[in-house]
Amino acid sequence: MTRLNCAIKSIDYYNSDTRRIFLEIPENKEIEFKAGQYLEMILPNRKCPFSIANSPDLKDVIELHVRPTPNSEDSVDIENLLDSGVTHIEVEVPKGDCFFEEQPDNPFILIAASTGVTQMKCIIEYFIPRDIKHPLYLYWGVLADTDLYLHDLFSDWEKAHTNFHYTPVISEPDTSPDWTGRTGLVGNAVLEDIDDLSDISVLISGGPAMVYATLDSFMERGMPEERIFSDIFSIAPRSN
Repeated sequence: MTRLNCAIKSIDYYNSDTRRIFLEIPENKEIEFKAGQYLEMILPNRKCPFSIANSPDLKDVIELHVRPTPNSEDSVDIENLLDSGVTHIEVEVPKGDCFFEEQPDNPFILIAASTGVTQMKCIIEYFIPRDIKHPLYLYWGVLADTDLYLHDLFSDWEKAHTNFHYTPVISEPDTSPDWTGRTGLVGNAVLEDIDDLSDISVLISGGPAMVYATLDSFMERGMPEERIFSDIFSIAPRSN
């Protein structure tokens, strides 16, 4: 693990509230991280985890996606920091044991809620140049269609790679009157599509409630727990 004081190379907005931040790796510094790992942003009184959005193949910058989280002191502090005109951000990297150096030898389902999709973007970007050898499914759950800030990117990847499949799911369709795609809970969408869970691997990225609800529903359908992965299992372990 390395602590770095990174200059902010750029900040722009994907939509009304989701920022894309590029941090520059300091000169004469190198980082090594695996596809799916995260970093911790160092604040004055706490550390906040953020998935790394870019493939490890990109060596000189780190891409982060930051969106306000309701009722979160961490989120308020981060938004205030970014709005203050800060020029550098201190991070610790890499973190997390939920990463992939090789593609699983079976179909792989990525299930993401909101900006949890950044972890999935990193993994898919890493797999694409190495060829997607087995079916790779991305299910992205958001509240409204305006939250699908990477929709065009994932749609383009799906067109370009026959083994990659992308399904966006809107959980509150009343917010999106023009939406004609899938609705409901993202985990339920997977269970509606996949009958046999015996030979797949699953990675889940989202808040603890979403991750554990998805875990329980998949295990109720007979999926082995050891084939289900999430950073939440170590960041916010569920008490017995």
